[in-house]
Amino acid sequence: MLPDQLRCEFGCEEPPAFWQARFYDFNVYSAGKKSEKLNYMHANPVIRELVEHPKDWPWSSWSHYRGAKAGLIRIDPEQ
Repeated sequence: MLPDQLRCEFGCEEPPAFWQARFYDFNVYSAGKKSEKLNYMHANPVIRELVEHPKDWPWSSWSHYRGAKAGLIRIDPEQ
């Protein structure tokens, strides 16, 4: 069963919300912000005590950005 925010009957006027109320999109507008957001994402599994280091999280892009071996997720090069 879908949560109410995803349920949309035929002919609904307002599309369902994509982001949950406490989440939002964010435009990365500088190299500093990119670094900040990557550090935040890479730290999440460590903070939750799922791994000891970001490199240990199989789905992390940490290795890509540190120039180490490729991880499970292919990272597109920046343009």
